[in-house]
Amino acid sequence: MPELTDTSRRFTMSVRHHEDVVVAKASGDLDYHHAGLFQERIAEARDALAPRGVVLDLGAVTFCDSMGIGVLVLLLNQGREQGIRLVLTRLPAHLERVLTLTGLRVAFRVEPSVDDAVRAVSGGRTSDGHKGDGP
Repeated sequence: MPELTDTSRRFTMSVRHHEDVVVAKASGDLDYHHAGLFQERIAEARDALAPRGVVLDLGAVTFCDSMGIGVLVLLLNQGREQGIRLVLTRLPAHLERVLTLTGLRVAFRVEPSVDDAVRAVSGGRTSDGHKGDGP
């Protein structure tokens, strides 16, 4: 899928497939203006591929409001309903802090790199030696 850029709102995202895993990368503000679009693009890719999992690379997200958090929770719940793992990767400190303060951090599987996240979804070993299972 082509990259989507909204220069007026400072948001970019791309979605690609890595074997049977959807990998989505967001950059900029994941906020009220972009959360719905982010969710739609990931849902389209998920529905088209029927993947084993979805990896969200959030390393370049500079801001995330309650709508962005809501979309992450929605994607997590939809994945659970469909038997599709959701793994977050390259989580910025500000976003990890919000997830921790809201009590949501424990609900998400988080890996340090995209490669580790893909391995976690695929059932392989991650960089810390753990098998790819868990939240």
